[in-house]
Amino acid sequence: MKLLFITTKIHERDDDFAFASLWVKEFIRQGFDISVICHEKEVYTDNFPVYSLGREKGFSKFKSMLIFLKLILSLDYDRVFVHMNPKWIVPGALFWRIKNTPVYLWYTHYTMHFPLRVSHWLCKRLFCATKNSMPQYEGDPKKIVTGHGIDMRFWDFNATPQNERRAKTELLSIHRVCRSKRLDLVIKALKFLPDEYTLTVYGRELEDNYAKEIKDLIKELNLVDRVKLMGSVPMPELLKIYPQYQIMVNMALETIDKTMIEAMLAGLQVVTTSNNARAIGLPDFPKEETPEAIAEYIKNINFLSIEESRKIVKENHSLESLVKKMGEYIKAGN
Repeated sequence: MKLLFITTKIHERDDDFAFASLWVKEFIRQGFDISVICHEKEVYTDNFPVYSLGREKGFSKFKSMLIFLKLILSLDYDRVFVHMNPKWIVPGALFWRIKNTPVYLWYTHYTMHFPLRVSHWLCKRLFCATKNSMPQYEGDPKKIVTGHGIDMRFWDFNATPQNERRAKTELLSIHRVCRSKRLDLVIKALKFLPDEYTLTVYGRELEDNYAKEIKDLIKELNLVDRVKLMGSVPMPELLKIYPQYQIMVNMALETIDKTMIEAMLAGLQVVTTSNNARAIGLPDFPKEETPEAIAEYIKNINFLSIEESRKIVKENHSLESLVKKMGEYIKAGN
C-alpha cells in the first residue's frame, strides 16, 4: 500500500514536530510504502523519501504551491494521509476527488475553519485523539476517535524512583506559550501554593502578546523567583528532562497535549482539566478550573504508580496502536 504522508515539518530535533518522523517510521513498520511531502525539511537521517515545499529555503507561498501541485500529480500513491494541516487538502481536493483517491486527516484541534470544512467533504475519515477534537462533527461517522499516538520505543524511560527526582514542589509544564494552553491559570494557581513550590516551563513563545502578558503576570504576582521560562528545547532533550520531575501541570483547553502522555511514561503525575483527564484515562483531577482548586489539588495529589501510568498509555495512546487503528481504514479505503 503506497501512502502519501503530508505534514508540516520533518525535523528530528524540532521542539514541536520531531514526532512526525516517528509517525512515518511506524507506518513503514506496519507495511506502508511511504512518500512524505512537508512544508519544511531540516535535520533528517532516515531513508524514506521526503519532498520539501521549500520553507527552509525561503520559497514564496506561490512557489511552494506549484511544487505541491507538481508532487501530488507526479508521485505514485494509493492513499493520502494529511497530518494536522488540513490547508493542504484544499488545493488537492479536486484532483483527488477526480482520481477517486481516498484521503484521511489526523487533526486534534477544536476550531472550525474553511480547510476543515473541505476536509470533511473530501476525506473518508477524520481521525482525532479525543472526542473534544473537532466537536462540530461529534456523531458523524467520518469522525474516528483513536487516542493519541506516543512512540513507546522512543519514550523508553528508565524507571526513576521518586526519591531520586526533584521535590514534588518543583512543578513542570511543557507546551507552547499561547493562550489556548492557559499558562496564566497555572501561574495564578502557584500563588495559592506555599512559597517552596516553583514552576519550570519549557516551550516556545507562539504568541508575542500572550508571552508578554505571562511575564507581566509573573511580576505582578511577585513570582519572579518561583517561575522559570526556559524556552524551547529539541524533543530528544525531553528524555532527560521528564524523569527529573514528579508533577506536570497542563491546563490546556479541550485538548490533550502529547507532552502529557509522554510525561506519564516517565512516571509523572499529570494535573489537567477534567475533560482532558477523562480522555487520557486518569482517575483524578481538580474539582474546578480555578487557581484555588488547582492549588488545592496539587497540595493533596495522589500519585499513580509508574506501572499504572504506563498501562494507561499503552492501552489508549501508543503510536503502534494508533497506526493499527487508522491503518485498518486506510488499507480498506473506507
